[in-house]
Amino acid sequence: MSKETLIKNARVWPSAHREIIENGSILIRDGRIVKVGHFRYRADIEIDAGGAIAMPGLIQTHVHLCQTIFRGMAEDMALLPWLRGYIWPMEAAHDTASLRASALLACAEMIRGGTTAFMSMETTRHTRTVCEAVHESGLMGVVCHCLMDESGGYPPIAEKTEDALAYCDMLLDEWGDDPDIAIGVAPRFALSCTSDNMRTACDYARDRGLLLHTHASEQKEEVELVRKRTGLSNIEYLHSVGLTGPDVGLAHCVHTDERERDLLVQTDTRVLHCPSANLKLASGTAPIPEYLEMGLVVSLGADGAPCNNRLDQFMEMRQAGLIQKPRLGPDALSAAQLVAAATEGGARTLQREQEMGTLDAGKRANLILVDQDSVHVTPSTDPAANIVYGNVSSDVAMTIVNGRILYEDGAFTTIDIDALRAATRAELKKLLARAEGAGLGATA
Repeated sequence: MSKETLIKNARVWPSAHREIIENGSILIRDGRIVKVGHFRYRADIEIDAGGAIAMPGLIQTHVHLCQTIFRGMAEDMALLPWLRGYIWPMEAAHDTASLRASALLACAEMIRGGTTAFMSMETTRHTRTVCEAVHESGLMGVVCHCLMDESGGYPPIAEKTEDALAYCDMLLDEWGDDPDIAIGVAPRFALSCTSDNMRTACDYARDRGLLLHTHASEQKEEVELVRKRTGLSNIEYLHSVGLTGPDVGLAHCVHTDERERDLLVQTDTRVLHCPSANLKLASGTAPIPEYLEMGLVVSLGADGAPCNNRLDQFMEMRQAGLIQKPRLGPDALSAAQLVAAATEGGARTLQREQEMGTLDAGKRANLILVDQDSVHVTPSTDPAANIVYGNVSSDVAMTIVNGRILYEDGAFTTIDIDALRAATRAELKKLLARAEGAGLGATA
């Protein structure tokens, strides 16, 4: 007989646009939510939330687990020289040991900050190692294998399209039946993949029901180069090769015109908003209120640690709200809309809205407890305002995925954090030595 877990004495917040259930309870069985509300029950495991908010786990939809070990390595640079001079050489220098440390470190940071599921874009090699690290951590995720070919202008990281998709076949053989880790396909962006590469990747993914993930219209220079190469705007070009639709996540979408926005709506393409990375790389401010007004599904992500430097969904919610108000006024983007983007928007982007994103009976028990006693949220009144503008990621007292506690009051249950810190430092030294031999910083 399976064990049951009862969370009691919680301020249960089932979703961003629903009311708080004061002194509420949540019953969990076999990794799923059985009941939410006011009730009495005796369970095998009982957790007293002590008045913390119990809410859906946060979902990040654009993150590079492979880059976490590069944190602080390429500061104060524009996107394209940042990529070509630092990020791609370091990705090319990864081996399985350095990639495992990077991915597991990212998982630890996300778990600590209340993220329970994600969609990532990895590099062109060793993606199997990322899947293994995610599985070890207990998180749920869509791990996307990255495609880059000779058009990116950096041969050390380029792969032939047929070789990249053969690797995806191997990943599907190993992980295709896993209920928690899905495989996705990620042609990196229009300037690192030929049109044939992107078309082939789209056909491959759709034949197998896989999600597609790419970068789009992040910076003006990128948009101008795409137009110069193709004669089309960035979104129009991606549409021409198949990279639009409800199975496609487009990271950033900062610089789009009216025609492109209409195209995103017509195709029901998902927008992955990364406000902190857009600020740090001086990319600009994505028109998120306009996208939501048009009916687009918008979710949030931290992007990679080298351009952020934190994988912190609380920070992303706050930044996403603040940067719109000077543009459109103080009422642009409500706190509830931002929480919805970080939960339900993420679930819809992952096409798992029947499984996560709200606290409802039958869904996965992916939830977090967020302390409401800290001085920076007292008195606790509006939960949305607290979560977005008051609480910080260190207020997460517990992170639960599939009914399993992954983090509780300062302690990880699946990750030896001290050993991971030591491994990360050791692997970074070796990675940098390899990267220097590959011309690290030469094109910056």
